[in-house]
Amino acid sequence: MSVPGLGLPSPADLLRHAPPAVLVDAIVERGEGTLVCTAAPRAWTWPRMLEAAAQTAGLLAGLDAEGPRSAVIAQYRGVEVHALEHDGALRIRATLERKVLGFWRCRFEVRDAAARLLLAGGVALASDVGEGS
Repeated sequence: MSVPGLGLPSPADLLRHAPPAVLVDAIVERGEGTLVCTAAPRAWTWPRMLEAAAQTAGLLAGLDAEGPRSAVIAQYRGVEVHALEHDGALRIRATLERKVLGFWRCRFEVRDAAARLLLAGGVALASDVGEGS
């Protein structure tokens, strides 16, 4: 399945997770060093929102020609929880801060349909050590 208008596969086709662990449903925007995904309405806890943000950052890294095909979380930084729970859809933006020593450092924001900030922070990603073997 591809993403209409962007010509990209769906997140489920790109992520290492299998449903129901895939939390993001669609890639809706892709720019230089930025990726925006959406996630379907459901009851969200902040840890699930954090995982959706990490999946979006992993997609950002993996879609880059120099990025890992299969990324793993190396570190979360400065996570700000603005809502412990949320019922509804999400819009998640991941932005590349920098690439350093094989790590991809990204910032993320998770917002609701009204653009209210629910969660923000940083995540560092690394290539899976088994990648390419």
